[in-house]
Amino acid sequence: MSALSMPLALAVMLLTEPPASLDEAAIAAAEAKAGAQAKASEEKPPSATIRSRSTDFDRAEGVVMFEGDVVVTYSDGSTMGADRLFMFLSKSNELSRVVALGHVVVTNAQRSGSCAMATYRRRRGEIEMFGDGQGTLARLVDGGADASVLEGERIKFWIDAEQVEVDRSRISVEQGKGAAGT
Repeated sequence: MSALSMPLALAVMLLTEPPASLDEAAIAAAEAKAGAQAKASEEKPPSATIRSRSTDFDRAEGVVMFEGDVVVTYSDGSTMGADRLFMFLSKSNELSRVVALGHVVVTNAQRSGSCAMATYRRRRGEIEMFGDGQGTLARLVDGGADASVLEGERIKFWIDAEQVEVDRSRISVEQGKGAAGT
């Protein structure tokens, strides 16, 4: 649920000897290569440490299941906890999707959320949080100057944007918490 910050990549080409001549095609090729390397490093997801009581990995299907007191701690300081967590990997063994089930809690420096089920789709950069369908809603709390609570049957948001979609929303704002109130 955090704005998972991607590291900025800087590609540097070192020359041990100055080239005989630097033509524009060689410079353009070097810049294209550096740009491709920077883009590749930007697309890497942040690293994470996962703890659970048990883990089951099906390499053929590309699915890892963590069960029991699951805690995921991301390199950017955000965390996710759940009863059970499934990680789906691509054929190249890269993370494609995460599904967390049961007592899901997600936190970062600015926000916290809780729900019955959450999904994260890496390529889309989106997280969806779901209530339990029996009256308990998904909940997203923003702890900024004016603390706000957003609840709904489904809350969908994009990691790198300030856009949120909510089904059957209920919003409350506590004004003046750290700012001039009315």
